[in-house]
Amino acid sequence: MPNFVTYKKLLLGPLLLCLSLTAAAQQATPIRCGVATGFPPYQFGHQGDTQGFDADVARLVFKRLGLPFQFKQQPWDLVFNELRFGNIEVIAGMEINDLRTKFFDFTRPYYHRYDVIFILEDNQEITKVEDLHNELVSGDRHSYIETHWKELGTLYNFRIIGTQTKGQSMELLKAGKIEAAIMPKAVGLYLAQQMGVGVKILDNPDPGSPVAFAVKKGNIELLAKIDDALNSFIEEGEIERLYQKWFPLHGTDNRHDAR
Repeated sequence: MPNFVTYKKLLLGPLLLCLSLTAAAQQATPIRCGVATGFPPYQFGHQGDTQGFDADVARLVFKRLGLPFQFKQQPWDLVFNELRFGNIEVIAGMEINDLRTKFFDFTRPYYHRYDVIFILEDNQEITKVEDLHNELVSGDRHSYIETHWKELGTLYNFRIIGTQTKGQSMELLKAGKIEAAIMPKAVGLYLAQQMGVGVKILDNPDPGSPVAFAVKKGNIELLAKIDDALNSFIEEGEIERLYQKWFPLHGTDNRHDAR
């Protein structure tokens, strides 16, 4: 019959294995999740912390998956290229378009963004898009509006300039250094309120761009895990709850955006 030592080994074996697996999980290399700076209320930094709607969704997803992760927050162009060249594993909150699907695979969308053209509220000289021809306009690269202008052959009718953050674009608009700024509607309204600047929307041609998590082309395993977790949160209403947290002033338009 087994003696006391044998029983002790039988009991300790599974316990040690469990502790070993737990330690291994804790020591696993964190998944690096890229997010942009200066893109409130979707993605932004505040007092050294990564905040925003997309950041909160990412926290939910990786907590559900039980995977260690860390945010890598930089200007958008840097984040984009970090994923493209394999220096990070995923980006939270990337708009899906034809150009990006050449480099990345996407989860299901969890909301839509709408690009619009903002001008100052008291600007009486600009009443239609054509009035912006040859004027300085802060752009939003890869956005629906710039892509649409390119398809129409009118992109170079505008003097498009780039900025590192949408906050910088709004500052330029407030100071009268540009005539218009292209950015997501929610971002522009958020920044205008924060900066105390009156704005109005000149044009809103965007039918809505789907937004999702992106991984480098071929990273199917990670994509499937994130997609499954995301689908659960959509069905449970958690995505809508977070959207209401970050966009409480949008009313019915908020629900439309988060479809």
